Amino acid sequence: MIKSKQSTCRDFCEMTAVPGGIIEYADSQTVSALLNNFAVHGDCFDQLTKPAIPLFFPIRIDGLNRSITLTSRPLSRKYEKQIMRFKSTNTLLLQFLRSIAFSYEETGNTCTTLFLDESDNTLVAFCSTKCSSLKVKGNDILSLCPCVEIAALCVDDRYRYMGIGQTIIRHIIQQICNIKITVGVQLIILFALPEAVQFYLKLNFRKITHGMKIFYSPMHEGCIPMYFTLPRIDIEKRR
Repeated sequence: MIKSKQSTCRDFCEMTAVPGGIIEYADSQTVSALLNNFAVHGDCFDQLTKPAIPLFFPIRIDGLNRSITLTSRPLSRKYEKQIMRFKSTNTLLLQFLRSIAFSYEETGNTCTTLFLDESDNTLVAFCSTKCSSLKVKGNDILSLCPCVEIAALCVDDRYRYMGIGQTIIRHIIQQICNIKITVGVQLIILFALPEAVQFYLKLNFRKITHGMKIFYSPMHEGCIPMYFTLPRIDIEKRR
């Protein structure tokens, strides 16, 4: 992928992770550091993790000289025409959307959300998530750290470099925080393309390095595993 002269590191978020990574295990000290490393403060963290509202908001598209309103919809075959018109130079993610996402959805492997331009129902982006876990190794005992993986994120080439990817990631983080009300989850993880790493760092994801063994499939060659720590629940404030 060729970088535009006017683009910045944050833009590369919009073609990023590839499906199906596994973080095989981490030592207990590393996991303790992960779960206590919020690395975000005050309003910034609150903004990322506040309860999600329906995805109806304007995003200014300067190149089109208008604002668009994105709406989120679950993957459905009624959107096959929009999916076939979706354009991306990332052939792996394009193939996933057109050939694999439906079967993965039906079997519960991934859950894919479509983001459409409300004015003309054009498919602007999609994001797929799945359950995952981190094996924690300490004192010869293995335990599991529950995670949600952002398995795929792609923005149509005609809508890139407009901040749409950042908006979608914030929305996904909020949705996963809502899950914590009924399901235990501690981390969000993903495998980022190298050119997307700086974008995720700005959204308070961190690289997974020391103390972890990563299982890579061929499609993850060169990808950088990253994580986002979800906030602790104050059970004393529950009603």
